[in-house]
Amino acid sequence: MNAIAAVNALQYIGKQGDLLYSIQEDMAFFVAKTRGKTVVMGRKTLLSLPGGKGLKGRKNFVLSRSMSDGEAEERGVLIARDVDSLFSLLRDLGSPEEDVFVIGGGEIYSLLMPYCSVLYVTRILREDEGETRFPEIPSDFTLTKGDLRRSGEIEYRFDTYVKNR
Repeated sequence: MNAIAAVNALQYIGKQGDLLYSIQEDMAFFVAKTRGKTVVMGRKTLLSLPGGKGLKGRKNFVLSRSMSDGEAEERGVLIARDVDSLFSLLRDLGSPEEDVFVIGGGEIYSLLMPYCSVLYVTRILREDEGETRFPEIPSDFTLTKGDLRRSGEIEYRFDTYVKNR
């Protein structure tokens, strides 16, 4: 399992139900990594997506205790009520672990981080305040820093963290 997120220097990923930053190259990176794969998200992340529906070209799972089965069907997602049922559904549908991407929000990242082997973090070198944070990255991950890039006034890197085996 992988996680993918855009995270600033204060560990924030979002504010008022949206991403803190909109960087075209980051969006392209996200699409390239997740297209044709399986994505796992929480209900609030789903509702923040265009039309509040699952992402096209991917298997979409929502980890939620409150979303109804009918709403999940309307929104084009599969629902899992807890981590055990999520892994059971992933196995039943034949989703290989390396093709599963956790895409948010903060609670879902925290819940599933122990199961991730690779973290794709767009590290945004700004200190803007947000409301939702990405969890601290455990010390058993090794960082490979990406090259410094710029989008307008925003500097960022595509960093990869790999869990030590």
